[in-house]
Amino acid sequence: MNRVLIAIIVMLILGCKDSEKAALNNSVWEFSPQNHQNAFDNACQPLLANYQDFLKGLAGTDTAYLFNSAKNLASLIDSFPTVAISKDSLLSNQLQQGLVNIHAEIDGLLLETSWPEIYKASNMISLQLIHLFGNAGYQLHTIYIFNTSSDLQEDGFHWLGLIKNSRDPYHPNNKELMMAQQVLQEN
Repeated sequence: MNRVLIAIIVMLILGCKDSEKAALNNSVWEFSPQNHQNAFDNACQPLLANYQDFLKGLAGTDTAYLFNSAKNLASLIDSFPTVAISKDSLLSNQLQQGLVNIHAEIDGLLLETSWPEIYKASNMISLQLIHLFGNAGYQLHTIYIFNTSSDLQEDGFHWLGLIKNSRDPYHPNNKELMMAQQVLQEN
């Protein structure tokens, strides 16, 4: 009887840990379809394209390429259409703050000199982009969200893509394709 009780308690504890981790992953962003703006989606296309270029530099462990694409991404954010992103001033301010946050993470990345820290900074850029697209209710393309485990980061590393299979840019020696764990628009 005691063994059965202990087994049940262990299962409950493990079950709670899994749901806790799932809740953490889902709290990284929230998809808000009511905020969708076609103009914002269209303005984000250069950001997405440059972000994919950024991931190439990360996967290639090429700091010159990575930092150059990060600078280009920062430049795109600087020149992001300043026309009111939304007629809702609160939403417009939130989206503009999201762009500022991405720029700040890029500035932090450009100061890093070791790969573990570069990976952490790149993860933060990815998380800020995911948060921005979720908050904006981005719908032009399906955004696939990937997550890989890491000893450097408790929640692992995140990145986003436009196709549901991707190579892990944080583990460049792993050439296997990974399948996306989540879709931004389904969260």
